[in-house]
Parts: sequence; C-alpha cells; structure tokens
Amino acid sequence: MKFAGLITAAGLSRRMDGFKPLMELNGFPMVVMAVQSMRNAGIRDITVVTGYRGKEVCEALASMNVSVVENRDYASTDMFASVRLGLAGLGCADGVFFLPADVPMTSPVVFQKMIGRLSRLGDGCQALIPFVEERAAGQSTTLRQIHPPLILKTGWQAVLEYGGERGLGGALAGLTAEKIVVDREDASDDADYRAEFALLERQAKERRGVSKKVCEEFYREVSLPNHIREHCLAVGELAGWMAERLVEHGAFLDVELCRSGGYLHDLLRLEPHHAEAAGAFLEERGYLALAEIVRAHMGFSEIVSEGTISICRESAIVCLADKLIRETCRVTLEQRYQKALAHENVKPRILRDLQICRGLAEEFEVITGEKL
Repeated sequence: MKFAGLITAAGLSRRMDGFKPLMELNGFPMVVMAVQSMRNAGIRDITVVTGYRGKEVCEALASMNVSVVENRDYASTDMFASVRLGLAGLGCADGVFFLPADVPMTSPVVFQKMIGRLSRLGDGCQALIPFVEERAAGQSTTLRQIHPPLILKTGWQAVLEYGGERGLGGALAGLTAEKIVVDREDASDDADYRAEFALLERQAKERRGVSKKVCEEFYREVSLPNHIREHCLAVGELAGWMAERLVEHGAFLDVELCRSGGYLHDLLRLEPHHAEAAGAFLEERGYLALAEIVRAHMGFSEIVSEGTISICRESAIVCLADKLIRETCRVTLEQRYQKALAHENVKPRILRDLQICRGLAEEFEVITGEKL
C-alpha cells in the first residue's frame, strides 16, 4: 500500500510565545522534525499546509522535497480547514497520516505498528486511530487518543464533507475507525505552551538525532582537530545514506539519529576510552539515544549480546559506516581489516567483527540491491 503524509503548519500559535513550526528541537525546526518522522517510516509523498509566516516555513523545508499548499485564510480558520485543503490536493495514496507541526517526534515504531495492523482490518474500515495508555495515581488505566491518525482513502470524502463544527476530532468520530494502542515512549506530545515545549526539548534530546549545526557546536566546544572532524562528517554522511536507502526499501529507522551518531562517534577521539568518554559527554547534556550509539560504535558487543544481528538498527548502521571509512575515504571491509589480519595471531574479536560486518553488508545488499 502507498501512504501519504499531511502536516499542518498554518496557524498563528496564539498560545505560544513563539511561532511553533519554526521553534527548534535539537537544531531542527519543529516542522522539519515532523517531516523527518514521516520520512523515517518511508513516507515520501508529504504535503505541508502553510499560512502565517509561510515563506519562512517554505525556506525551512527547502531541502525536504515536500509539496506545499497555502491556507490564505489562516487567520480566520482553524486547523481542520488546513486539513481539508491538504487532503483535497492529495494524489493516489491508499491512506494519509496526519500530524500537526507541533507533534514532531513520533517514533518510526508507531508508523510500523499501524501499517502492520492494516492487514488485519476489515474492508469497511475508514481510519486507524492510535492511543496510549495513561494512569493517574490511584486510578485505573485509560486510553488517550494521539497523533498520527491514518485516514484511509475510503474515509477521505467523509472528512472533506464534514461541516467542521468539532474540528478534525468530529470528522474522525464520524468514520468507521479501529483503535490501536502504542507505547507511550514512542508517541509524541504537542506543545501549546512554553512548559510543554520544554518537555518536548527534553524528549527530543533523549530520543532523537541532532542537526549538523549542533554537531559543529560540539566540535568547537571540545576543540576537535580538523582531521577527526572531517572523518566524523564522512562517517555521518555514509550512515545517513545507508539509513535512507534502508527506509526506502521498507525499514523503519531514525535517519537523523544514524547521521548524527556518525557525526559524533569520534567526538572525544583523543581521550582514553574515547567511545565511553563521548557517550558520557552526550549523556550529561541529555542526549541519551545519541550517547548509546556513540558508546557502541567501536564494536558489536551489544548486538551479539542481544542475539540479534541486523543492519536495520541505528547502532549497527553507525558501527558499519565507521568500518567503511578510513580518514575521509570509502574503503572495503578487506581494506579496513587488512592490517589487523596480517598479524600472525589475529585477535578473535577482530575475526568476529569482520564476520559481523560482512553479514551486515550482505543484508544491506539483499534489502536495497546496492553494494557497500
């Protein structure tokens, strides 16, 4: 099935002391991170509805290859009007995922679970709505509806014809819809007020990758020598490219987590136990997912210990990308390990890592049809 994405970024952000789509998380405008969330699920046909400060939003999205629809009446209409404008312009998709620009951090796992559920839905279903479980102290568990709903093509006309009295929620309530419960940590909250945005800032650090601009700030902070910086940038570009190719062929991965994991893997290369040192550096600043990847980039002990060896993991992609870059140049695995294998007594760890690398490279080729 083919899926499209619809993101609304037209409103005035009246309740926030700032324009939400352009407020930054990890160095990315929120609207860009919302697009990244959909791209991580393999969704390429993405429409963004703009309005207030539309030119600036378009500039932020210039490299994202998205379609833009303008809501010229943004000051006098609500979000549902933008939804209908975007929905009316969509092409031949089987369904559309919807996100407001201030819901930027939906995990690829959420899209994966929702797409997987479709095979078990009945023919009459018009929408799939995600929920998370919540429990207040001393109370029973309740379900809370979250984004992104998936509106199947059979429900588009009903949404377009809905009068709009209760917004998108009212339109969805009139559809024949199925519920799906996803894990709370994979979902993304929205941000209408500064305190909620502060929570998104913390969650973005914990879960997501960072922009190249943020990485460059870290390079300057630690006075990273230029030759190591160039190596890190080369590894990050390869890791990002690998993740993009895998996502295009059905994997669900955080591409920017892979890219920035590569950018930062040798951040403290001149220190003893540099992987652990860089991981601690990032963890102290709240970047937990990045810290985990950087700590693991030296080898494959984490993958082996879990009994799972797969290229469709962010940590494995960064590990393999690092092995395929010598200084700033692409090399083969044979070239990368040539010197180590020339020793009379090759360390078992070297032989193990080479075998794992070959397996990951072969898996990449099987999935994408491209050789590393």
